[in-house]
Amino acid sequence: MATTVSFSASMRTRKSNSSSNSKSSQACQEFYTSGYNYVGILHFSGLNLQNKVITAVSLTVYSEKAGYGAGHTKTVYLRKSYHQEASASGVIGRDYCAEPLGTFTGSFYGNTTTTAFTGSLLTNVASYLAAGNNTFCIYNPSPTVSSQGYSNNYLMWSTATLSVTYEESVSSPSTSASSVALGSSVTINTNRLSSSATHTLTYTFGSASGTIATNVGASTSWTPPLSLASQIPSATSGYCTITCNTYVSGILTGTSYCSVLLTVPASVVPTISNLTYAEAVSGIAAQFGGYVKLRSKLQVTIGASGSYGSSISSYRTSVNGTAYTSSSFTTGTLSTAGSNTISVTVTDSRGRTATKSATFTVIDYARPSITDFHAERCNADGSAVQVDGTKVRISAKGCVSSVSSKNTISCKVFYKQTSSTAWASAGTVTASGYTIAPTNLLLSPTFAALNSYDLKIQLADFFETVEQNISIGTKQVMMDFYKDGSGMAFGKVAEQSGKVEFGWPLILSSALGIQYGGTGATTATGAIANLGGVKKAGDTMTGNLSIQTSLYPSVYLLPTYNDTTNRTVFEGSYLGASSFAAWEDSSGNNRRMLEVRTAAYASSMDNAVLLRTAVNGTWNTYRLFHAGMATGVPVANGGTGATTAANARSNLGCNNASNLTAGTVPMARMPFKVAYGSTSVSGSSAASINYSSAGFTSVPCVTVTYSSTGSNWTGDNGALKVHSKTATGATIIVGGSFNTKRNIDWIAIGT
Repeated sequence: MATTVSFSASMRTRKSNSSSNSKSSQACQEFYTSGYNYVGILHFSGLNLQNKVITAVSLTVYSEKAGYGAGHTKTVYLRKSYHQEASASGVIGRDYCAEPLGTFTGSFYGNTTTTAFTGSLLTNVASYLAAGNNTFCIYNPSPTVSSQGYSNNYLMWSTATLSVTYEESVSSPSTSASSVALGSSVTINTNRLSSSATHTLTYTFGSASGTIATNVGASTSWTPPLSLASQIPSATSGYCTITCNTYVSGILTGTSYCSVLLTVPASVVPTISNLTYAEAVSGIAAQFGGYVKLRSKLQVTIGASGSYGSSISSYRTSVNGTAYTSSSFTTGTLSTAGSNTISVTVTDSRGRTATKSATFTVIDYARPSITDFHAERCNADGSAVQVDGTKVRISAKGCVSSVSSKNTISCKVFYKQTSSTAWASAGTVTASGYTIAPTNLLLSPTFAALNSYDLKIQLADFFETVEQNISIGTKQVMMDFYKDGSGMAFGKVAEQSGKVEFGWPLILSSALGIQYGGTGATTATGAIANLGGVKKAGDTMTGNLSIQTSLYPSVYLLPTYNDTTNRTVFEGSYLGASSFAAWEDSSGNNRRMLEVRTAAYASSMDNAVLLRTAVNGTWNTYRLFHAGMATGVPVANGGTGATTAANARSNLGCNNASNLTAGTVPMARMPFKVAYGSTSVSGSSAASINYSSAGFTSVPCVTVTYSSTGSNWTGDNGALKVHSKTATGATIIVGGSFNTKRNIDWIAIGT
């Protein structure tokens, strides 16, 4: 919108070689009598059109009757002034004058004339005024004398009014959307106030900057490159500052700013470049060419990377229902046969995720199993039972898993006298496929009729050996006495001194009393009741269960589902400690346990509760942190290492507000946001400030003050006004008609 303003001149006249005012309220050009040359000075107080787009200028003057009359045309020589005031002390007339602006003509004799500047004169004057100047000179350094004795262009103005039409020249950019995804376009509108204004648009985003476009008119389209995402590796959005430099006729008239929120597209996610896994248990891959249930473990390696500057912050892999959180690990034993899935999720520093999965097959497997094993004395060829025979025949049933027909199987039988400790081979059992089912298999050793024997069958596959034991008694006789008469036996040969042995089942006509080593009952239920016992399942105990042993009395829980090897153990200790532990297998070499200690064992509450671990037989002890501890949680474990606020601050290397005397507190820790800067303003030239980099979410408080690094100045500078505030910027101007530019400092505070 065009605005027209008018200003009246304060005028002076000095001779070209004199610093004194020849006239104090008129402006004269050339001379009335030869011997001197006048310089007219026109100062328009309050005129300041700096950075304005000036479209029209006219000068209205009243001319006194001086020099040639109204019928004579005079030429005015208009010049710039080196001094923007009416009376600069100590300056002679010609030193007031700067470069010529141009000329215009008129009668200028006892009349009022208005001259509208055109052409180069308008261009030059407009540029001169737009630079913030407000003083002109009229001066012809080479006047010619007329026949009347005065110069041809001698004139005297007693009043002068300058009228200027202008438009605001500094454009205020904005974007078609408050946010835009990187790689997508947004329109930047310059909102120019003059159709002749052109613009150069640049951006700043983090440490990156660049030119958006030059010679822009009303608007331009910009696609922020996706590569800018690398400036915010830990965020999905950030504010970008757009700088708009406004030019009129190639001259920079001002700079303004706007901001736009740049977002990282949802398509920018981390990448999982590889997911590799292989058998971790030695020998299995070579034997079976695949993974085996209950035996195989996977060695897993994950390769992943962030995108456009982000980094991988976490891994989560699920195998067989167990989660793992590192990029390389060994799984537990695979427990599910058939198709299995390994699923990987990685998260980057922006919180973006990527997933990858793979399937693998696990071959079914079960531990070797012996379902039947019995033996009996027989005749020499094993064709019939013989109770006093010296040969033994066996029958058995068992199997191993085929594991895709790649498993191994072997079966052996061993024997020893019951009184002996050393086992000897009794023979082998030939498998049929992956099963054994010998019936009345004759063993080669001789079994003395007067001795009892133990038999053991072992069934083995690639992984392990299982076994089962039975006993073979002596030959059957009605009654027999031990050789020294100190023992006797029924249904067998007496083998032990001081004892009565039975080779046949013993049936008593009445229950044997508890006082004689019996139960006093004829049923299991009655026996349990008489003995005060409980059944393994289904009974409810009353009272306390006492388990006694010398060092470590314990309860050992053995889950059996899916052939698991896990164990749960509750254990006491002679030292004064109780523990609850999870074992990976029966060896106890890999376990984790929670240990509670008595005050006599560990007087400090710091060690009252501990986590103890065994990894392949190597023990480690870790403190558990709780409210009753005497000392604080160490800094290395996420605590402060202190029990008071003051000591905590000391350990962490920080301070409180009352004694913070050194260092710098980061802005991110403050409960508010701050932006500040410096610029300059006058009564007719506003300044636009931009504080979008602070990231205010609401309109902040903005405070402005005059400032100088030099000495104090005199005079009234006018009130500073802040208007058109937004969350990203504001406009500052000086109230009243004050026109000299002054430096100012500003600060914006908000949330």
